[in-house]
Amino acid sequence: MTQAFDLSLKPVWLIGVGAAIGLAALAILYLFLLTVHRRMADEMRALVRENIVLPVLLIAVALGLFAGGIVVIDLLGGRLFDRKQESLTSMLRLPFVGSEKLEFKIKAKASAEKIPVKIPSGELKSLSFSATDPISVGINIPPIEARLAEQERFEVRPKKPFNWVRTRDSQGPLRDALEAFFVENVNDTVVQVDIEYETTATVPEANLIFYTAVGLFAYVLLFFTLQLLLPQIAAIGFTTGKEAVSQPLFLITVMLGVFLLALFIFIPYFTFGDDIKMYKEACLQVIMLLAIFIAIWTSSISVADEIEGRTALTVLSKPIGRSQFILGKYTGILAALALMFLLLGIFFVICISYKVPYDARESANYYITWEDSCREIALSVPGLILAFMEAAVLASISVAISTRLSILANLIICMGIYVVGHLLPLFVQSAVGEFAIVQFMGQLFATVLPVLEHFNIYGAIVAGQQVPFSYIAWVGIYSLIYVSIAMLLALALFDDRDLA
Repeated sequence: MTQAFDLSLKPVWLIGVGAAIGLAALAILYLFLLTVHRRMADEMRALVRENIVLPVLLIAVALGLFAGGIVVIDLLGGRLFDRKQESLTSMLRLPFVGSEKLEFKIKAKASAEKIPVKIPSGELKSLSFSATDPISVGINIPPIEARLAEQERFEVRPKKPFNWVRTRDSQGPLRDALEAFFVENVNDTVVQVDIEYETTATVPEANLIFYTAVGLFAYVLLFFTLQLLLPQIAAIGFTTGKEAVSQPLFLITVMLGVFLLALFIFIPYFTFGDDIKMYKEACLQVIMLLAIFIAIWTSSISVADEIEGRTALTVLSKPIGRSQFILGKYTGILAALALMFLLLGIFFVICISYKVPYDARESANYYITWEDSCREIALSVPGLILAFMEAAVLASISVAISTRLSILANLIICMGIYVVGHLLPLFVQSAVGEFAIVQFMGQLFATVLPVLEHFNIYGAIVAGQQVPFSYIAWVGIYSLIYVSIAMLLALALFDDRDLA
């Protein structure tokens, strides 16, 4: 239990450092606005007091203090995390790593032609060195001075490139800093040399710092931009979000989610070492279902009840149009969903950080490291993003339904769409080759209803593969299109609704 706890602290430290950097960036932005535009600084100060932003900032402060506490303990002689400085350096190196291809022509009878490369120690991940004729290559020194026994040089033959891949047991100068390759060409002809290499940060897990800082800064900046560009929609949205978050049901739902995420850590799944996969799938489904329930409840309370109670008529008597009213309501619901996903998502990744070493202890796997926890966290974050997109799509449908129907009908229809939306691919596939009417109905449902199976990453979880960013982008575009259609439908239904 102690070892699992110690290993789980390290990914949380990276997240805490990212939260501290994000808070520092927000503080710098506020000081800049305070200098150049006092009114915008006042609006930003008012924004951070909103209860759809303040809880996130408080959690960021807590994570930052946790990271600072780890640093203080280690300075006093503790050994909780001994790669802090290396992690921060790796974060700064993230924009400069990746794949590179180089082509050079080596002169005939060249004894030591220099090919400059600048790769810091420990960053080279793989190397492929090919040539059209036999050559000798020295690593950082000319081949004539290099010793083959110490792997300071290597030979390249036509159609037999030199390949090197970093492993835990890799030895030799390629593990250290690279300044240049020196090529010896004893041939009478010019030799074409092709070099392909891939670099990665010394601590690749430092991307948790970067993504946490960017995510926190973008979350606050998004609401701040909305407040500046669309003040009327933002006012309705903040009011709706504040009402949703202030409801006891919201707190109960979040606490239920926290309880279930923590409980699922200790439930055996009998998967012979793959419990973490079942845990991630179960937690993502719980978070999404709780968010969908809150979205339906909030849309019914803030839209349907306000229409029935004539509160909407009072709001629309002010210089606010019906389109601004609907868009503001949806923005507020989306803000409440974003807050719920952030609260449960942060707790979810912390639980993953503990679940990985906990399962390793249960299965007597003594080779587990904190890097394994970071890798599982990185594989899970796209699932949270896609689950939020799915909740946003269903929230837009719920808002459209709320303009005409009550909460009970809204709940039944949205749950029906949720079930059918996940079964649509199977439904369409089974309709192929059947009666024309069956095939027509399958295509009709697939066209009209959202294909929610696009948001499911269970296949990637089972395979242990990272969801590509391109896939997330395409699903985001699909979500945006469907949300736009749902909002147009909501505006059409609400436009001729008699509020008097």
